[in-house]
Amino acid sequence: MKIGVQLYTVRDYLKNEAEIEASLKRIKAIGYDIVQISGLGPCNFDKLVNLFKETGLEVCGTHSSWEQVADPAELKKLIEEHKRLNATQIGIGIKPNNYPDTYDGYTQFIKKVNEICKQVQDAGLTFGYHNHEHEFMKFNGICAIDRMIDECPDLEFVLDVFWVQAGGANPLLYIDKLKERIKIAHLKDFRVDGRHRQFAEIGQGNLDWASIFSRLKQYGTQYAVVEQDGDFLVDPFESLAMSRKYLVENGYWK
Repeated sequence: MKIGVQLYTVRDYLKNEAEIEASLKRIKAIGYDIVQISGLGPCNFDKLVNLFKETGLEVCGTHSSWEQVADPAELKKLIEEHKRLNATQIGIGIKPNNYPDTYDGYTQFIKKVNEICKQVQDAGLTFGYHNHEHEFMKFNGICAIDRMIDECPDLEFVLDVFWVQAGGANPLLYIDKLKERIKIAHLKDFRVDGRHRQFAEIGQGNLDWASIFSRLKQYGTQYAVVEQDGDFLVDPFESLAMSRKYLVENGYWK
């Protein structure tokens, strides 16, 4: 399993081409070799492809906009871009609001997701969905995420262990449910500050990383990417360095 960075972590430093170039070089200097794309500002695509080649960073996948993946013509363009990046997974970061958090809303969303999965799979790539906590709401006694698992057989999941925990579920249970359907996992720790939950650098919270890594390796997860949405103890780049240090020192990153 390879460990990388979800670029959303440093989104405030990715607002233009110059910032993107500087940030990618900084991530490489920290010791990461892999990124998942999200949160990028405007950047010429040819320039972006060359930046990854110059820095030696591998792109494991992306979080693209729903507007792109939901439109077959735009999705075709996105597929070609992913092939140029050598990225095998197209992903979305959240369910769009035009599908309400209701049983019927998820029924319609699942139908569309299956259409997207087919187009992506026919092109030789895979489609991935990143969870938050709202997928753990129950409708008619069933968690929405369990419906997605059962009713979208070709969908991969970018399982975010923090958000599973925030949804009141056990991350280990969902790793066991999904098994080989997790190509990319998201690593962020879960810290409590008084009565409030916080995002945390890896090792600065309460998640059971020994069991999480054991399960991910058992099922052959290819990539685990560090992501932190906020609540940084230090500068976001230093935060990434803290997480990397913990993973290396505790034997999770060799």
